Amino acid sequence: MKIKTSAYLQLTRPPNVITAAADGLTGYLLIGGSLGDCSAWAPIVAASASIYAGGVALNDVLDAPLDRVERPDRPIPAGRVSLRAAWILSICLLAAGIAFAALARSPRTVVVAASLVLTVVLYNSILKKTMLGPEAMGACRGLNLLLGMSAAALSGGRICWFTAAAFGLYVAGITWISRSEVSARDNRGIIAGSLIENLALVGIFLAIMSSRDFPNTTGDRPIVPIVGLLALLIEAMWVNLHAGEAIREPIPEKVQAAVRAGVLSLVGLDFALVASVRGVVPALAIACCWVVARIAARTMKVT
Repeated sequence: MKIKTSAYLQLTRPPNVITAAADGLTGYLLIGGSLGDCSAWAPIVAASASIYAGGVALNDVLDAPLDRVERPDRPIPAGRVSLRAAWILSICLLAAGIAFAALARSPRTVVVAASLVLTVVLYNSILKKTMLGPEAMGACRGLNLLLGMSAAALSGGRICWFTAAAFGLYVAGITWISRSEVSARDNRGIIAGSLIENLALVGIFLAIMSSRDFPNTTGDRPIVPIVGLLALLIEAMWVNLHAGEAIREPIPEKVQAAVRAGVLSLVGLDFALVASVRGVVPALAIACCWVVARIAARTMKVT
């Protein structure tokens, strides 16, 4: 039973699921939501986590023939989870994500959740191996941030849409790097992905510096949010360190480390945004996700 549970957990990538949950909570906090109102943010966080888990499970279902050759240690090709069980799990998780969103207080949340599920399905079934694959994956994470923002009118306005776009662009960069994960032959994809990541980091920097433009902000917010900028700088340095190593030596191990750093840094970027817009105290909830994701990543695979 323990082995079976471990296989299902590997199928859903728990460290990544935690980063997705942090995105949903971040979006909610950025539009002025309160951590004390658990009934408002809990359905959003549950929807984010469930849809992400269903998406990565669906990825393994559709990649099963290729994984038998390139990633035979994954649960389906290794025989630890049957293809039928993985299909059922992925469909149930995606459906549960929409159901959780329906428990939120805004009908916009259901619309965004349904759009996110549709994008996840299109990415896994059609777009992943095309030139639009990284952009589709980025759209998934941008929509995930908007899922949390959907509790506000117009999902928070232009600054929130800009932030979600920058976030999505960052994930598109990670996805470009991940395309070299299994059999890296040269570093061109890694360089392109790293450049996209850094362009997105500039966008997140601009969002941080425009923290007073977010809805429901108070006049006591600092013009220069030091804590948020420091967190952004740390994550940028960490990500570029791993990307630089992968560029210099484009072997699967280095590329996987760069992808892992990019994925786990998403929670750090969430922290930077919340600390800048809402202050350090609300951002501590995101910091908890950061700690849990990194602990989970020590024993469970991110890629």
